[in-house]
Order: sequence, then structure tokens, then C-alpha cells
Amino acid sequence: MTTVNTGAPDAADEPTGQHAPAARPATARPSRAARIRRGIGMAAVIAVGVGTIGLGTGVTPAAAEKAPAHAGWDGSRYWFKNSQGQWRWTTHYSVYVARTGGGKSSAGSSSSAKPAKSSNGGIKQGWDGSRYWFRNSKGEWRWTSHYDIYLQRTGGSPSSSGSSGSSGSSGSSHEVAVDGDVETAVEYALAQLGKPFRTAGNGPDGYDCSGLVQQSFRRGGIDLPRVANDQYEATTPVKASQLRRGDLLFWSPDGTARGIQHVAIYLGNNRYVEAARPGTLIRISGISSGYYPAFMGRP
Repeated sequence: MTTVNTGAPDAADEPTGQHAPAARPATARPSRAARIRRGIGMAAVIAVGVGTIGLGTGVTPAAAEKAPAHAGWDGSRYWFKNSQGQWRWTTHYSVYVARTGGGKSSAGSSSSAKPAKSSNGGIKQGWDGSRYWFRNSKGEWRWTSHYDIYLQRTGGSPSSSGSSGSSGSSGSSHEVAVDGDVETAVEYALAQLGKPFRTAGNGPDGYDCSGLVQQSFRRGGIDLPRVANDQYEATTPVKASQLRRGDLLFWSPDGTARGIQHVAIYLGNNRYVEAARPGTLIRISGISSGYYPAFMGRP
């Protein structure tokens, strides 16, 4: 029978007599302080290798991801450059605004932010999903997050306004809400374009229809209930001929107020911003005879 040596000694392998090997010298165990210093050193190496993540800020480094063409919303996240000129992104609009100064009331500029290009390759003036772009008197690109300022700087006639929605409609209308608080709500809703519909979603990464409405008007200091039919009850009913930017549109399959199942924010020019249904992105759509709102109300 063949015997296989596994390398693990047993009793027959023990050396005998005077030829026993010398005892293995004892190895001193590192002190606790030395082990702590070694752990800190290894953590530093790991941190250098992966880059720094802003814990608790919602800001993440681009790492190996391809740098965006321009700052702003790309369909899934907001991109911007930090003070060292490095690309960073966040899914939180409030963080993006804080890092880019997009919440300022005056028109601004940024060396890292550039307006989007149109389908024919030219530069597009107007809404890009997060801000309004225009040229100043020197031909330099400037932007503002406030529609009324955009109108002032462009002579009150925007040349184009982009849309991130799947409806393929044009962007926000030429109107501006009469009430500044309502306009703030409209601007917030437009800033959510391209985010996914999320059942019972209250943001910031996704919304359902009434969640988008509630969160948008909350930014303007206007409290609305959470459910669409309750939101209608909290508004003043208006007729189609009275509609203005910031009014709410409601759809009801059975034609009753309690049967309301969808709500959207009117933009003017027969356009509205909505979180339509699962599987879609927040978008701008157009009022049509085949899908006409049953009720309309003013917050």
C-alpha cells in the first residue's frame, strides 16, 4: 500500500534522541499602541486609494465615472465642480444648490457650468432642468434659477426652454406666476424634471404626483395635504379660462372630486409638470382633449 505524506506530522514523525531541532525562538507580540498605529496607517492608505467621500453631505466623487458634459442634472444626478475643480455629484437638489450658488436671487455664472447643447449642436438658451441660461450684453453665458430674472435679462421673450420629460413637449411657458411663493413652487417642480416616479415618493430622489405638488409648494411656504383629492379641497376652484401659472390640474376617472387620482402643476400655454405614473420620469406634458383635467384649483 502506498503511503501519502500530507505534510502534517504525527507521532511517527517526531525526531528522537540528540538530533531534535532547537526550539523556535519566541516572537514578541506587538504592543497595543503599535497595533493601533498600524491600523491607522492602513486606513490612510485605503482613503488615498478610494478618494474622499463627503460623509453626511450627499456628495460623492466622480471616481472612475465619465465626467459630465456640463454641470447640472444628467437624468439621474446633479453634477458640479468643487473648489479644486474636481467633478462631484449629488442626488439632493438642496445640496447641489448650496454647492453651486443656484439659490441666489441674482443671475450668476460659473466657469464649470455651461448651457446644454441643442439637437443641432448649437448652444441652447433657456431652462436646462436646473437653471435658466442666457447671454449678457458682452455675449457671455450667465444663468439664474429665477424665471422672473431670466425674463428681465432676455427682454421678456425666452427663445427656448428645454424639457427633460419623455413627453417631448417644450419647456416652461413664457409666463411667471403672479405670486412669488407660487413661482418658487413652480421652479422647484421644474428642477425635479428627469427624476423617476416613485409611489408614495416625497423626494428628493423620486415623487408621485401629489408628493411632487406638496413638496414644491412647501418650498414656497404653502402647505397642502398629501393626497390629490384632499389637495383639490384645499384650493379655490377655477375655470379653464381663468387658469394661470401655478394652478393645479386634477384628473378623476369617475368625474367626482373624491375620485380624483392625479394632480399636476400648470405652467401656462397648455403645459403642465407632472409625476405621471410608475415607469416614467417627472416631465412636462401638454393638455389634450383626450386627457383633459376634470377639476382645476388655485392654492
